[in-house]
Amino acid sequence: MNEAEKDKLKLIINKKLLTLLLIIFLLASASCRTTRNIGFLESDGLVASREFLAAAEGLKHATGRASQYRDKDQVLRFLDIGMLFHFAGKPEQSIAFLNEAERLIEENFTRSITNAAASFLVNDYQLEYFGEAFEDLYINIFKAIDFMRLGSFDGAFVEIRRLTDKLNLLEDRYGNLARSMNTSEDAQGTIRAGRTEFHNSALARYLGVLLYRADGRRDSAAIDLAMLRQAFRDQPNIYNFPAPKNLDKMLERTDNARINIIGFTGQSPIKRASTLRITTLENLILITQEREDDFGRMILTDLTPIPFHGVAGGYNFRAQVPEMIKRPSSVSRIQILINGVPAGDLELLEKLDSVAVETFKLNQGMILFKTIVRTVTKGVLTRRARSAASAAAANAGGVAQLLSFLGGIALGVAVDATEQADLRSARYFPGQAYVGEFWVEPGEHIVTVEFFDRLNRLLYRETFPARNYIHGELYILTSYNLQ
Repeated sequence: MNEAEKDKLKLIINKKLLTLLLIIFLLASASCRTTRNIGFLESDGLVASREFLAAAEGLKHATGRASQYRDKDQVLRFLDIGMLFHFAGKPEQSIAFLNEAERLIEENFTRSITNAAASFLVNDYQLEYFGEAFEDLYINIFKAIDFMRLGSFDGAFVEIRRLTDKLNLLEDRYGNLARSMNTSEDAQGTIRAGRTEFHNSALARYLGVLLYRADGRRDSAAIDLAMLRQAFRDQPNIYNFPAPKNLDKMLERTDNARINIIGFTGQSPIKRASTLRITTLENLILITQEREDDFGRMILTDLTPIPFHGVAGGYNFRAQVPEMIKRPSSVSRIQILINGVPAGDLELLEKLDSVAVETFKLNQGMILFKTIVRTVTKGVLTRRARSAASAAAANAGGVAQLLSFLGGIALGVAVDATEQADLRSARYFPGQAYVGEFWVEPGEHIVTVEFFDRLNRLLYRETFPARNYIHGELYILTSYNLQ
């Protein structure tokens, strides 16, 4: 071989090496990329400065590369924009986007049941997002408030009934998904949906009391008030705090005007990836789970054996599953001033973040099971393919062997890249709801809401314009501090 031919061969080899290295780099970059709402958004900065309308309009009109949402993430897009319009006090726009989110959640969930068996080995991130249970539930709470702002009692009643119906069917809904997954030929054993303690929303009942009372249906209001108290009695893991003190006063008769105030604080939980280590034995796999402790050390938190028919021993794999993690709120107290005079504090009624974590249990076990089966199945096939390629290349030696080695790395990285946890969730649901009712003499009043932290430092103050409050009318003021 002359020098020119050698140089030509080197050029070909170098091009192939560069191509393989580029593939490895791109796949590694993809594998490190978080799936939580597709990166940093300019809208987050606008939200932090309370420019809710600008944030909503920015997300609404962003298209192409400027959009933060894939085609598979349209539920998230409508949820985020709808909630931002809600915070901005634009009920018509809020209802329109939340309606679309609710429609797509139902459509995508129904499709997921139909395709559950066929998509058993597909990462959830590659599928249409059908929303978390808490997102689907609280859509109706915020739409009900939007309808109240528009003076539509009928619309608000419809939303509260929808939420109640969803709660009644919640476990059956996810049970249908599990049953469909069990029809897959790739299933190992029997998959079961989780169970949830959450079947009755105190916040929904509170709104029901206000609506029925304003509509003159006091018996119905009394029933919803009794159901509100029952929510605290029957669901202690969610309502692990005292019920508001003056609930009975809501049904007392008075000649005063009533001002009802709801303060929303904090943010809904986020999803983080938890790492699974999977070791195969003959017809058995061992699952170990690692989490980071307060000192940054990875500690073993779980060891679970699972029968897995047909698997050989000696394989080790890594996978990720999502966990729902609460984000603590800075708000410790919400004070109400009427005409500049302190009138009392709002009381905690519902932890939306606790509901999010609790209802995530419905799907968490199914996600775990699918991830394990998918990782082992794809991992074994990948290892076999790499072994066959290496054996074939061993006889060729030299460059072919090196290319086979690099190709094996790229294949392994590609598999890892498809096994990242699906961390999608809506960004702008609040974390807690505080309520209070204040009686005033009929006439003009100015209401101020002040949010304080644990050191009694003022975080945010909102003053509502002076207005004339009339006896017998329904007034609901909502204030939001997402800190």
